[in-house]
Amino acid sequence: MKSLSLASSGLLAIVALCSTAQAQCSHCNSGTLADAYRAGYTQNVIWPSQFIPAARRSVHDAYAMVVNNGWRRQNLLGNYHFEGETNELTRAGQLKVKWILTQAPYHRRSVFVERAGDESETATRVASVHEYATNMSPAVGAVQVNDTHIVAEGHPAGAVDSMFVGFRANQPPPVLPADTGSSASSGE
Repeated sequence: MKSLSLASSGLLAIVALCSTAQAQCSHCNSGTLADAYRAGYTQNVIWPSQFIPAARRSVHDAYAMVVNNGWRRQNLLGNYHFEGETNELTRAGQLKVKWILTQAPYHRRSVFVERAGDESETATRVASVHEYATNMSPAVGAVQVNDTHIVAEGHPAGAVDSMFVGFRANQPPPVLPADTGSSASSGE
């Protein structure tokens, strides 16, 4: 602790000496070296507090980007939400749009449409979503629909349903194994 106080008092003595020497010298910029020492001392005293806001902001921005991408994927309509030939919404697509526009938080009510093979198909899909949303309810208002390069992962609802129905249909009934009589009873 003594060495720290001696060092800081020595630093103050150097700063005072430099400032008086520069004050006497007419060719020097007044106080430039002393200002540099004071600035360095101040930065060392407040360290690391000057870096904390930037570090917090960078962590917050990274999490905000992850959350935004998650909502974009959640509100994404893929190929299986549209009919193959007409690019109109299927029943699953209509239910998804309805959920997005009624259940998602207000600031997350944007619909994202996976891009189709060409621009005209994508435009038809976006128009289909707009048409369904405006016919759904006048209280919904303007709907923000964006096309995106993200590919929707998943399967058509019919395929998933048939998989689960097939699993249940082929499951053996829960029965106990038959008694073979080979185990001896404890009473004999």
